[in-house]
Amino acid sequence: MKSILTVIVLALPLGSFAQVDVLMQDGITKPIQSQRCKELFKEREQKIKVQQKLNSLLQRNQDLIRKTPENKEGVLGRLKSTQVKIKNELYLVNMQVETMEENIVRSGCPGLSL
Repeated sequence: MKSILTVIVLALPLGSFAQVDVLMQDGITKPIQSQRCKELFKEREQKIKVQQKLNSLLQRNQDLIRKTPENKEGVLGRLKSTQVKIKNELYLVNMQVETMEENIVRSGCPGLSL
């Protein structure tokens, strides 16, 4: 009975050392994102949402241009000027997203695949 207790008592610390070793390996292999990296990723996600909204607006505008009769010249003119504005805004957002991605890579944040 004493020998069984001795074996159990000796085996318990070995298990905890194994857990510490596993935790050390996890800390080395799994990089931890800093608060700054999380903020950069959050800003990028917001810009990508804006980009998606602009793409949907552009698509909607193009559908309206196709469906608008030719005799409605004023409406067509406004739709085309709106289309140009949306395209310009989309171009700027695309450039901002690209710049943000480059800044994220330069700052050394893990997890971004370009």
